Amino acid sequence: MESSLSQKFTLVYASLLGAGGLMGYLKRGSKISLVAGGGSAALFYYVYTELPGNPVLASSIGIGMMGSRYLRTRKVVPAGVVSVVSLVMTGAYLHGLIHSS
Repeated sequence: MESSLSQKFTLVYASLLGAGGLMGYLKRGSKISLVAGGGSAALFYYVYTELPGNPVLASSIGIGMMGSRYLRTRKVVPAGVVSVVSLVMTGAYLHGLIHSS
């Protein structure tokens, strides 16, 4: 069975989150980054397997996690960038929902 475009984007998103956590660990020795990135990647991989049944789930998780972090730290990288990507993904998921009805 072929993956939908939303699933492909979610898989790429999960990979980027995992890679970002690994980079945070390798560059600064941040175990929190490694755990958060790995956990986020695992969560989004789960969402990837559940799409298109729960298409808004991935974006709402990403915006919730990284949006609150950005508001707390005001650091654009990584929280602000991931928040913007999450927002774009929300639009893509909603577009898919509207057109699938």
